Amino acid sequence: MDKLMKLIVGILMIAVLTGCFGEDYDVGVPTAHLHLEIGLQNQQTQLTEANISWSSSSGDVEEKIDNIEEFGLSQKEIRVSPNQEASLEFKENEENGGDIWTDPTITATLWKNGEQIDIEFNEYREFQFPVNEGNYVLEVKFIDSEDSAQYVGNIVIEKTNEQTKLIDGKLPEFTLMEMPTIQNVHTVGAEGVIFDNSYLEVCWNDCEDNNTSHYPDIHSGDVEIGDTIQIDWHKMKPQPTDINLLQINTENYEVIDKKSEKISNTPLEIEVNEENIGSQYALEFLWKEGNDIKGKSILNFRLK
Repeated sequence: MDKLMKLIVGILMIAVLTGCFGEDYDVGVPTAHLHLEIGLQNQQTQLTEANISWSSSSGDVEEKIDNIEEFGLSQKEIRVSPNQEASLEFKENEENGGDIWTDPTITATLWKNGEQIDIEFNEYREFQFPVNEGNYVLEVKFIDSEDSAQYVGNIVIEKTNEQTKLIDGKLPEFTLMEMPTIQNVHTVGAEGVIFDNSYLEVCWNDCEDNNTSHYPDIHSGDVEIGDTIQIDWHKMKPQPTDINLLQINTENYEVIDKKSEKISNTPLEIEVNEENIGSQYALEFLWKEGNDIKGKSILNFRLK
């Protein structure tokens, strides 16, 4: 009788574990993301699903696209430079639950006028785009067991915009410009570490209708009294014409103090003391042509 009970319990435990394993790995269609290092920014773009044949506990997904190149070219453009470094990342669809896939087969191809260029990437799925400029369709295939998913992106390879001034009243694309850097230097002469911040475009080449700054509730960066926060914008081209250091009220996120900074005063240094612990700041960068604002960006950070 005892042996029979142990056998029954063992069978039940195997069934439960099998169910758990099935739930962990029986997941739905992943999402595919293209990462680009542009300046100091990591730009992430989700690729568009194309042909899909996928079965899971979340249900079956079947999608059919007849002309991949035509479909890809209809998507929003993703602009990259010749030889641009990039990487692919796949994320579990949050609606599916379970764990990520174990050993999928992943391939990537660029299409242009019916011709294909196979992309080679390393174990981290890092690769480089070709040198030749033009409009391409990026096709990515993800095959896991009997399931398969295909993704596309509309890639435009073009030379890096080397514009360093306003031309015909227009600034270069915001995403192609260098960001300011912000570091915490613990001691004099020490190498700084990147300090928590958010850098946001407020308005760009259309500031007449969109010139309202927002100062969000931002995660505080850890500091100690005696630390120095350094902000450097010398690589930003074209250089901003005006820079303002703003102190933000952390209750209503309105400006309570404003100080103009010289463009040449870079890196700007803010010494951490008992008075400014807990304070939130924003460095406002303006690009003006005469009295007209052509661009505005905001670097937000908070001391804690």
